[in-house]
Amino acid sequence: MKISARVGAILCVTVAFALWANGCVSENENKEMGKAEVEAIVRDYIKNNPQEITAAVKQFEQQQRQAQEQAQLNQALQQRVEVPIGSSPSQGPSDAPITIVEFSDFQCPFCARSVPTIQALRANHPDQTRLVFKNAPLDFHTQAPAAHKAAMAAGEQGKFWEYRQILMAHQQEWAKEVDGKEKFIAYATQLEMDIAKFEKDMQNPEYEKVMTEDNALAKKLGVQGTPTYFINGAMVVGARDLGYFEKVLSEVAKSMAIK
Repeated sequence: MKISARVGAILCVTVAFALWANGCVSENENKEMGKAEVEAIVRDYIKNNPQEITAAVKQFEQQQRQAQEQAQLNQALQQRVEVPIGSSPSQGPSDAPITIVEFSDFQCPFCARSVPTIQALRANHPDQTRLVFKNAPLDFHTQAPAAHKAAMAAGEQGKFWEYRQILMAHQQEWAKEVDGKEKFIAYATQLEMDIAKFEKDMQNPEYEKVMTEDNALAKKLGVQGTPTYFINGAMVVGARDLGYFEKVLSEVAKSMAIK
């Protein structure tokens, strides 16, 4: 079992104190005991009680993560920002009290991992949430811009979200292609789209402008990676689990007196 230096130090102090407090080492003996002797006792205790140590480490690390997450959430709630929606694709009631704005990259594996989580979140709160998509292809994902253009072209035929689902589900398939156009057309065919229109729309120069504007907005809002979400302006970074998103939603709703 690998233990960080910080956790190890805490364990050593804790175990040494526990031994003294429980009478294993008298006060006089403790004063005379050198560093090497204390370390020997600690090593022996760890060796003889591995399960207790493992449980203590896990509990400590879990408490640290929870404290860090709560601190991040508190900061996000205190520093909420206005995120313009514009004409970005959206899913859910336009008058929903909670808006989730997602900055995403179709070639980002963490973004793909987050799709079912956000779907589950919306399924749990269909009338209270609206999901908005913003394009944030990263520079080192060379196939991402073309994929974003394909999704926008699908949006022209009212199938942005269905196409997004396919792109994320088959990310490993098209991302390794030098030119993913054939894959993109195949996905459009799967959705029974007008292929001639789809191919023409993929060349729309406005799509490049949309991506540039979305990326500029992301930079302005302090987005440094994908996926990044803004839940009524509160920033959530990364592929978090459903429980964390539910907690953020609850805190946002509470702060706005949303039932």
